[in-house]
Amino acid sequence: MKTFLSVLFMVAASLLSAQTGINTANPKATLDITAKKDLLTIDGLLPPRLTREELTLKGNNLYGAEQDGTILYITNVTGGDNLSQREYIESKGLYIFDATAGNNEGRWMCLFCYGTL
Repeated sequence: MKTFLSVLFMVAASLLSAQTGINTANPKATLDITAKKDLLTIDGLLPPRLTREELTLKGNNLYGAEQDGTILYITNVTGGDNLSQREYIESKGLYIFDATAGNNEGRWMCLFCYGTL
C-alpha cells in the first residue's frame, strides 16, 4: 500500500503545473489573469487597501526582508504618521515595500500616487 501511494503521489506531482491561470486554461506566467471581456463584467486587479492610520497601527517591524516587493494601495493619509517605514507615504496611491531602503529598515515607496490628500 505504501508503495502504491508513493507512486501515485509521484505521478500526480509530475502532472501538476507551477503556473496558475484565472480565466485561462493555458497560463503564460506564474500567475496569468485573463480578462473576461464581456460587457457587464468589471475587470481589474485590486491590491490590499489600507489607510495610513491602519498601516501605522501595524508598527515598524511587521514588514521586513521577506515582504520586499509587497504592494498596497493607501486610501487615506489623514491619520497615522509618516515616520520610519511610512516616511514617504504622503498621498493616496499605490505603494511598494523596499526592504533595503532606510539602512535596511525598509520604506514604502510610491509606485503611483495622486499627490493630494
